[in-house]
Formats: sequence, structure tokens, C-alpha cells
Amino acid sequence: MTGVGRLVGDGLASLALARGGGGGGGEGGEGAGLLAHLVADAAIKGVIVLVALIVLGLGMVLIWKRVGRGGDPHRDER
Repeated sequence: MTGVGRLVGDGLASLALARGGGGGGGEGGEGAGLLAHLVADAAIKGVIVLVALIVLGLGMVLIWKRVGRGGDPHRDER
């Protein structure tokens, strides 16, 4: 009961670790492979979000300067 009852509220990571744990079965690498896949997936998504935020920030700065809220004057006003 301790193994199954504990897994109900722990989520996918604990389920993957429980499958790959030392239960004596021959499928020890399956859970670890799933966990590695989930971690890699989260890392890739994090990098995508970080790059998108950088691009968004650069776009906002360029628009801010173009509209005239920045410190430098426009090329037309020189």
C-alpha cells in the first residue's frame, strides 16, 4: 500500500521513477528514459520561451525608439 498509495498524488515524475526503480523487474531503464525525456522536453520549452521573451523585448525597444519615447531624436529631426 505504501508504494501505490503514495504515487497517486505525486505526478508523472514520481511515476516514472517508480517504474524505473529497483523493483527487481527487467525494465529498469524505461522509467529513467521517460524521466529524461520529460526533463529534456521541459528544458527545450524553457529555451524557446526565453528566446521568445528576448525577441519580444528587442521588438518593444525598437518600437519605443521609433515612436519617439527614447532619448535620441529621429533621423528626420536632425
